[in-house]
Amino acid sequence: MPKHSKHRRSTTGGRRFLALGIALAATGTGAAAWAMPSAPTDPVVVDSLSITPAGPGADSPVTATAKLHATRQTAVQALTVAVRSASGAHYDFRGAVPATLTSSQLTFTPASRTFPAGTYTYFVAYESGNRWHNLNPVNSFTSGATSASPSASASPSASAPASSPSPTATATATATGTGKATASPSSTATATGSGTPSPTATATATATPSPTVTATATPSPTATATGTPSPTATATASPSSTATATATPTAGAAGGPLGIPGAWHSVFADEFNGSSLDAAKWNPNWFGCSTCTTQPVNSQEAAAYSPSQVSVSGGSLHLAAVQKPATVNGKTYPYTSGLINTNGKAQFTYGAFESRIYLPPSGSQVANWPAFWADGQNWPTDGELDVMEGLGGDACYHFHSDAGGPGGCAHGDFSGWHTYGAEWAPGSVTYYYDGVKVGQITTGVTSAPMYLILDNAVDSKYPAVAPADMQVDYVRVWQH
Repeated sequence: MPKHSKHRRSTTGGRRFLALGIALAATGTGAAAWAMPSAPTDPVVVDSLSITPAGPGADSPVTATAKLHATRQTAVQALTVAVRSASGAHYDFRGAVPATLTSSQLTFTPASRTFPAGTYTYFVAYESGNRWHNLNPVNSFTSGATSASPSASASPSASAPASSPSPTATATATATGTGKATASPSSTATATGSGTPSPTATATATATPSPTVTATATPSPTATATGTPSPTATATASPSSTATATATPTAGAAGGPLGIPGAWHSVFADEFNGSSLDAAKWNPNWFGCSTCTTQPVNSQEAAAYSPSQVSVSGGSLHLAAVQKPATVNGKTYPYTSGLINTNGKAQFTYGAFESRIYLPPSGSQVANWPAFWADGQNWPTDGELDVMEGLGGDACYHFHSDAGGPGGCAHGDFSGWHTYGAEWAPGSVTYYYDGVKVGQITTGVTSAPMYLILDNAVDSKYPAVAPADMQVDYVRVWQH
């Protein structure tokens, strides 16, 4: 079967694979969960850790630099600078890479990234033996911190109340910094308004104390907005004039799908922050017994699926492919791996689907046949939406139906941590990797409900990599 038309069909009428490839050294360690740092006996020592700038603006580029060495030669599967928000969400730096650490100091600088306004902790983490080690020191920084002007030079008695909007608060405030207004003696400008910005939302306030006066300001969700004009502001308000603030949420991070425009509300999410798979949301293998080893989805696969290869720890789902023979229905497969799905528990028609995933590497390519996809009950008539599918080392996307299976692959090495998303709308599916549009399909797109699937398959036509741990930081679904 051609490499780029590799949909997966079960011999029992099942379905198959998502086509968005997972990415390379691109996002830090979703698996480097928030846990206590490693014991002092850890062979890897962090000599220094810092970020630039030390106090970044919201959604401004931030670079991390770590200097480290090892007390004995240590080969690590992945090295990263992990970042956690105040709520424990993962915002790791892109650039988890394999490395061999020695007594010589290594300077590690992953790719820069941006952070929504908020407070974060960060630390070096590495994976060895399919286990993440979190190292001291654990540092912190605040993104998007702003300070309001302490006073203003306006006409006598001009004033405006201040407030500090939180992500769920009603904002009563406005002019900070660039506002312009003039007040006559004893006049009072009162700013009112409401909004519920997401962590990356921006609130825009427009003050109109008189027909000739306006004031604008953009407080971040955690900033304190003050109603007094800045020292450079001037001008006027007639008595009893009012200003109205309007907060406009924007999508981003946990507040909405990465890079996909529009107004969205969450309909499904799993952050995998517990110690076991959530049985209310997921089945731990393909169809059949929830505690049994089951056959592969596609006859080209070389691994059976077993709940023993599905686990949750360190803030991530783990789907582990191992070289362990398994016999199902009289056929022996040389490998055993993990798969989960929401069949019978959650299904969706249209929406935005997103997952942040670590794909084990094979050289500079994606290893094996991992995938994040959705499938209907009657394959292929109901459709198969492949958000991410590793095909022959590439990261690919497709949509299969009775009309065929159009799709494509993204360029580059997509092993490591990356975010994969797709917007399914009537007549089209648009694909996004790390928030960047990589393709769109407008033919054969169906409308039947689909359930979600994640699996770490082994392809019998390509060299296998085992053990190989496919890790999932989160899965989220939004709808309009």
